[in-house]
Amino acid sequence: MNKKSIFIGLMGIFCCFAGAHISAAPSAALQEKKIVIIGATSGIGKAVALEYTRAGYKLGLAGRREELLKELQAQIPGSCIKVLDVTQSNAQKKLAELIEELGGMDIMIISISAYNEFTSSTPESECNKKTLSVDLLGFYKMASVGFAFFEKQQSGHLVGISSIDGLRGSAGCPVYSGAKAFISKYLEGMRNRYIQHHIPIAVTDIIPGWVDTEHSKFSTMPGTYWVSSTKDAAVQIVDAIKRQAKRAFITKRWALIGWLLHHTPDFIYNAMGGF
Repeated sequence: MNKKSIFIGLMGIFCCFAGAHISAAPSAALQEKKIVIIGATSGIGKAVALEYTRAGYKLGLAGRREELLKELQAQIPGSCIKVLDVTQSNAQKKLAELIEELGGMDIMIISISAYNEFTSSTPESECNKKTLSVDLLGFYKMASVGFAFFEKQQSGHLVGISSIDGLRGSAGCPVYSGAKAFISKYLEGMRNRYIQHHIPIAVTDIIPGWVDTEHSKFSTMPGTYWVSSTKDAAVQIVDAIKRQAKRAFITKRWALIGWLLHHTPDFIYNAMGGF
C-alpha cells in the first residue's frame, strides 16, 4: 500500500469520526431549546410540559395558580415560572419577563381556555364574556408577544391549541367555537405571512378532539367517543411540533371528523347539530 492510499484511508476515518460528532450536534442543540408554555398548570399544557421535561428541554412555565406552578416547578428542575393571568393588563409584560428570565425562546405553546371554569349554573352571558377574554383576546395578546419576539429573532415556532369545535359553528357553544375558529384562522394567516415573506418562523395549529383533563372527564359523558388522556395527547402534540406540522388533529383519528365537518352540507349539519 503506497503513502497516497494510506493518506486517503486515514482521511476517510477522520471524516467518519468528524461526521459522527457533527451528526450528534443537532441532538444536543435540540435539547438546549427553550420552550415557553402558557397554561402549564393543568390539562394539556401541563402534560406537554412534563413530556418535554423527559426530553431535556429548558422550560418557562406560565399560569394563573401560583401553588400549582410551584408544584410543577418542583417536578421540572431548572424551569422558570411566572404567575400570569391572560385577562389582566400586565399579562404581556409578565410574559416578556418570563422569556428574559429563561434566556430566550425557541418555541411558544399557548394552551389556554376558560371552558373548564364553568358549571351548569353559570349564566350564559358570564360564560361568553370569560370565553372571549381568555380564548380570543387572551390568546391574541400572548401570541402577539411571541410573534414579535420571533420576528426580531428571525426564527422560532409558535404553537396554539384550538379545538375541533372551531371548525364549524356550534349551536351548543357558539361563542366558544367562534373563539377557537379565530385561533385557527389567525394562526393560518400569520403562517401565510411568514411563508410569503420567507421568514423562518413555524406556526402550528393543534386541534384536539375530546381530551380528559382534571376538570372535564369526557370519557364519563354519554355520547362521547375517541376520548384521549392528556398523556397520549401530549405525545402526539410534541411529535407534531417536532415535525413543524401546519396543523395536527389530536388524536390523529380526529382528522376524519375534521374532514366530515368540512365537507358536510349545511342542511345535514344543521339537522344533526354536529358529530
